[in-house]
Amino acid sequence: MTPETLADGTILLDATNAVTLDAVREAQTGLAEWRSRGHDTVHVVGHIANTTLEELDALGRRTVRLNIGHFVVVGGSARVVHLAAEQEGSWDGESLPCSDESIAYDEVSRMRGDSVVVLVTSSTEYDMAGLVARLKGES
Repeated sequence: MTPETLADGTILLDATNAVTLDAVREAQTGLAEWRSRGHDTVHVVGHIANTTLEELDALGRRTVRLNIGHFVVVGGSARVVHLAAEQEGSWDGESLPCSDESIAYDEVSRMRGDSVVVLVTSSTEYDMAGLVARLKGES
């Protein structure tokens, strides 16, 4: 996962190849390191294949505990991740459920700028390469 600085100063971490829950967690830990260095952080997560509801719940709660700044959850099947983050109790509106990639792009676009790090993860069954391309300006 090589950081790429976009034209507006946003740092993009493309982990759309993080197709397992363990790989998503690893990428998320890397994002938390950026947060600890003073960056605002955004994790965009799509559907993660072969996961249980309990595992998705744990991922949402972990996001809060890692102090990730914003959480954009894409697709109905990933909604449990959003609900878990919201139920963790220490957040108020930092987790945003989005029905599709286009809405997620709009939400992330509002957060972009210098010192913002955006991590995009998804599984091969819910490929978000299109979102990454749009963020890069490659529509």
